[in-house]
Amino acid sequence: MTMGDLLLLQSKMHSNSVFIELLKEQLGRQLPGSEAQSKLEPEIRRVLRQKAVSTSQAARESAVLLLLFPKSDQLHLLFIQRAEYDGVHSGQIAFPGGRFENSDITFETTARRETAEETGIPTNEITIIGKLTSLYIPPSNFNVHPFVGFISSEPTFTPDPVEVAKVLPIPVFELQKPEIIQQKTITTSDGYVLDVPCYVYDNHTIWGATSMILSEFLEVVSSAANPEAQ
Repeated sequence: MTMGDLLLLQSKMHSNSVFIELLKEQLGRQLPGSEAQSKLEPEIRRVLRQKAVSTSQAARESAVLLLLFPKSDQLHLLFIQRAEYDGVHSGQIAFPGGRFENSDITFETTARRETAEETGIPTNEITIIGKLTSLYIPPSNFNVHPFVGFISSEPTFTPDPVEVAKVLPIPVFELQKPEIIQQKTITTSDGYVLDVPCYVYDNHTIWGATSMILSEFLEVVSSAANPEAQ
């Protein structure tokens, strides 16, 4: 994306309701899919994914929410930093979400419920505008369904202290900058040292499944901001 495109995107973000309608329309079209996700796929994940194909273990279903809202005249995307726990995603930057429960009617219900539980945002305040491509996560054996939602005003957060260390709103415009994509060496919670592609914002590293979902989302955002380029 050129600087001119970034300035155009930033200008359109100021008219949030217009942009959300453009984004909703774009989400209803053919999605970039796995090709966009793979741009931020760590090499170790490719290996694990190929191994998982040969196993018969059924994946567990889950859902996450990419929640957009206005803050300081800019459209922000909500991330959370997971609390430290004994698990593969301990301390990672993620989208609010979690596993599908038998009481959930749909995966969208899961995304809404988990977001409410983790951040304190009431489910009835969230408008779902579309869905991204589902993604399998080998380390935790979850198949995740990403939804995109919108709140027309900045929400009040009440994070669950057991699950969430902090909430992390990031301007969508900032996520479009080329320099935010980097290659970093990270140490996982179980002691593995990995070289991964990632997004880095304000010393926060977004990698793994979250960065892959984000990669597809940002391509959709770019298309919504520049419909004449399609």
